[in-house]
Amino acid sequence: MERELRERLINVLLILLIALAGYYIAQLIWQVLSGYADILLLFILGWLVSFVLNPIVFQLSAQPIFFGFEPFLKRTVGEVHTKRLMVFRLSREMAVVIVYLVLVLLVIAAFAVLAPTAITQLTTLGRHLPEYVAQAPEASGWIEAQLARVGIHVNINATVQAGLASLQTYAASIIQNALGIFTSLLNWLANLFFVLIIGFILTLDGPRLRRALVIRIPQKYHDEIRFFSASVDHTFGGFLRGQLIQSALVAIGTALAMTLFGLNFVLVASLFVFLFMVIPLIGPFLALLPPLLVVLIQSPDVTLILILILFIYQFVVVNVFMPRVLSDSLGLHPLMVFFAILVSVRVAGFWGAFFGIPVAGVLWAMGRFFFERWQEQQRTNGNSSAKSDMD
Repeated sequence: MERELRERLINVLLILLIALAGYYIAQLIWQVLSGYADILLLFILGWLVSFVLNPIVFQLSAQPIFFGFEPFLKRTVGEVHTKRLMVFRLSREMAVVIVYLVLVLLVIAAFAVLAPTAITQLTTLGRHLPEYVAQAPEASGWIEAQLARVGIHVNINATVQAGLASLQTYAASIIQNALGIFTSLLNWLANLFFVLIIGFILTLDGPRLRRALVIRIPQKYHDEIRFFSASVDHTFGGFLRGQLIQSALVAIGTALAMTLFGLNFVLVASLFVFLFMVIPLIGPFLALLPPLLVVLIQSPDVTLILILILFIYQFVVVNVFMPRVLSDSLGLHPLMVFFAILVSVRVAGFWGAFFGIPVAGVLWAMGRFFFERWQEQQRTNGNSSAKSDMD
């Protein structure tokens, strides 16, 4: 009994030492790789793009080319020719080319349509920002008075003044560097195309690279590798698609609400809302700031109504609609999600906040897998021991 207890303690100590050594080695690797963070970020984003687009590629290559048109084809070319046409399917390579070609065209069209308007709104905002700063005391005073009527006493004026003052420091640079802003957008677009190229290669050769990697791993670990790969695909892909859907829904809702209230800078505010909503946990709170600042400097009398509408809309999207979308992807308790964000932010900053949740989902899935495997081995060993005793 004592020998068994001693062996267990030694195993626990070995596991702790291995974990500490792994953490130390990971820190060293992180320090080395941080010097190439911009390059690594392009590859990581390309990898994420491939995650998001892989299901679309799979559906295109798995279904017949004329999927959904079968009733129409039967009426036009007859049942015999329809059966022949329904045999044809896209190869995976052709499906990847079509998906990325459509994506590139959409990016170019969006940039051509949205970039001029966004630059115009930014320069206009920078030009009129001093006027808006001067209006801030009146707007914040009106809001304080309305809140005081319902028993809420807060000092909004100081906070608004501090925020607008910091924005004013950038006003001159925004006005004078419109060309610089456009150049930065072009650089961003160039990086985006690099990301799409990397994502294209990973989507195209991903299955082959995965098979080549699995072949070089001993056969006894293949089940673990396959489960890990499936967990990463399921967790990361589902999380990213869910975050993008959530961000798009909230940004579109914000744009519609601001338009209905006759506010300006709708496009710029909505773009910031989209970017903020990508950030887990704190994104919904940050997403209220752009429309709040705009309505404060333009129509302070409708501030409370607009923010209340946006808050309710965000609550429905984030807490009612999205949990159904993400429930099968993560399988994490909200406390674990919060803990994962805190730890990942401490380790990797902003990108830790973004990647912490799916990484925690993968680790949780792998932990459950190994625990269930261990339980199965224990049951097998117990049955073997019982059988030996009977013999």
